[in-house]
Amino acid sequence: MKLTTFCLLALFSFNLNAAGKNAFINVKILLEKSPQALAANGELKNQFGDREQNLLGLRNSIQQMESTYEKDSAIMSAEQKKKAEDNIIQNKRRYQFETQSLKEDLEAKRRELLQKVQIEIRTVVRAFGDNNGYDFIFTDASLAYASESVDITDQILQQLQQE
Repeated sequence: MKLTTFCLLALFSFNLNAAGKNAFINVKILLEKSPQALAANGELKNQFGDREQNLLGLRNSIQQMESTYEKDSAIMSAEQKKKAEDNIIQNKRRYQFETQSLKEDLEAKRRELLQKVQIEIRTVVRAFGDNNGYDFIFTDASLAYASESVDITDQILQQLQQE
């Protein structure tokens, strides 16, 4: 019985030593705070900011048209009402189309930029692991628990800031 217990303990300690040097990173923090991710967000704002402002202007214009229609419809002729209603409907359709188009374009560009940032992060993590003798670097999404002592997110963030 003692021999069996000793063998099990020996195997268990061997497995722990075979695991090597391990760490984990919080990808969410890296995607929020890395200069590459911040630059990508800035690029999105620069590229799509004007379109968003135009949509806000169109929405405000539609609201103004509706307000004017509600106030003045009692004194409008049937032809004027029809023209105002058609104008409101046409602008609402245009707003919906432009909004959907912006969402699709923004999402496509966001995915493209996110992929580039993820590649940069992966490259830095691999280099950091190789240079510092890590056998495994896990992401927080694949862990049930990890001690803060093996969290290297800040170190990876520093490396990304140097890139």
